[in-house]
Amino acid sequence: MKTLKECILKAKEEYGEDIFIKSTSKNYTYDEIIEKVLKLAGYLKEIGIKKDDRVGIITPKSIEQLKSLYAVWMAEAIIVPINENNRERELKFILEDSTPKVILTISSLEEKIKKNYPEAKIILLERLDELSKNSSYEEGNDINSEDVAALIYTSGSTGNPKGVILTHKNLVNNGGSIVNIKKLTADDCLYSILPYWHSFSLTVEVIGAISSGFSLGFTENPRNFVGNIPLFKPTIILAVPRILEMIKGSIEKQIKNNGTEAVEGYEKLLQIAPLVKGDRYDFTPNEDYRQIYDILDKKLLVKIRSVFGENFKEFISGGAALDINLQRYFGYLGLPVMQGYGLSETSPVVSVDNLEDYCYGSVGNLLQWLLNKSIGDFTFLGKSGNKGKDLKGELLLKGNCVMKGYWNHKDESAKVIKDGWLHTGDIGYYKDDKLYISGRKTNMIVLKGGENIHPEFIENELKKSDFINDVMVIGDGCKNLYACLTVPENYDETHESELNILLKSEVKRLTNHLASYQKPRDILLVPRFTIEDETYTGTMKVRRHIVNKRENENIKNFLEEVGEKKKI
Repeated sequence: MKTLKECILKAKEEYGEDIFIKSTSKNYTYDEIIEKVLKLAGYLKEIGIKKDDRVGIITPKSIEQLKSLYAVWMAEAIIVPINENNRERELKFILEDSTPKVILTISSLEEKIKKNYPEAKIILLERLDELSKNSSYEEGNDINSEDVAALIYTSGSTGNPKGVILTHKNLVNNGGSIVNIKKLTADDCLYSILPYWHSFSLTVEVIGAISSGFSLGFTENPRNFVGNIPLFKPTIILAVPRILEMIKGSIEKQIKNNGTEAVEGYEKLLQIAPLVKGDRYDFTPNEDYRQIYDILDKKLLVKIRSVFGENFKEFISGGAALDINLQRYFGYLGLPVMQGYGLSETSPVVSVDNLEDYCYGSVGNLLQWLLNKSIGDFTFLGKSGNKGKDLKGELLLKGNCVMKGYWNHKDESAKVIKDGWLHTGDIGYYKDDKLYISGRKTNMIVLKGGENIHPEFIENELKKSDFINDVMVIGDGCKNLYACLTVPENYDETHESELNILLKSEVKRLTNHLASYQKPRDILLVPRFTIEDETYTGTMKVRRHIVNKRENENIKNFLEEVGEKKKI
């Protein structure tokens, strides 16, 4: 298949009577969903949507949203999925940058959209079936694999998002590569609450489904995500680290509710599990401890695993780096977590680990689009400027899944795509057929929920305060952002508790206009940065790695106090 349009029509032909959507109230077949998709596509064409028009889709995850995505592709247009929780300033920028001809949304968001984009032509998802009931789909102009299919907005270094241009070729190849490496079939059921403006779920769920015929579980209320797992009996659950932590909390609560004996058995099991369950697929367990583990497993874990159903295979974690201890925890419980890696600019999946040959700490095996040199390749850029697969350095990628560029940002595109190679900004290496990512070349902060944040924008906002001398935002791998602050000399004698109250108030005031995930949750007062101790460069720029080294213990203790478990 070369285009998403072809994939949708092929899915209807091959999987028509198979279950496509499982919801808490009803199941829908591929035929039922795609028939509605075709009617909606016909309606979009009737109101003037044509090839290369952008269609904004601003809504929480829903079956209606899924149908809308497919319908836009069938109408030969371009999807622009947008986070419905974006602050108005960010929403305004994205809409003005992408200039959608139509916006599909829900009634509760209509006023917010009109306020920030008055020229918007809005169609409410609640009315889609009614509006399109008499419409019929007629084949239009042919589209090809190089035509644009999606604009996915990701944060930019100036604070403004950038639209990643993804073609039909990009998305079809990435979806197909995921299906192949995970061996997904019509017997699988994927379940997640990840939104479709997140490229991970967009490709794995939306495109993976029509590529292999698996079903998708939809929970209407995200708060019921864990509780509805038994209803859908998924084979795979897509997650970001924060969701895994939520599930871990639910498991521990269940253990605690079972009484002291259960808690003691659980703690004992976790103590001996490292001797029974290893970090690699070929780990040899200690047989003596294995017998004890098996007894505790039958007593405690069989009931917990039964919640996930007999078909459950694995979690796939993406969107943010996974703490290896969290990965181990689920492995100890017999609920394996396989980590993946990617970025919006690569449609997005680059690699994912597999149950047959997993290795904790790696981000898994490269997808086929990078291993077949006729369609893609990878290498690493060393410090000296040399390239090679045996080096540790910045990961460079090329091939069928690499974006076309950034929308309206040719200069930015040229900075990241050089001589056909996408410069990911991630430092890593390749060993024993596994990819390892050891750090980020840039200052990008990735929270556990998968949000990508450039700290400079937030730091510049905070430095507007007369009470703040300098700032370094931290939080990579954490649930939230935090701000390390220095104050002017004239506040040296001020009591620390008073300073904390004052500075927290300033942080709240100056970040009030930002999205919730961009707001530092707490602050840490640190000694001023200086050229002398090399925390400042000669041009008074903060050397982050030096500050982290100088304040290592201070930051570590602070993060523990605020409930974060993060290595500095």
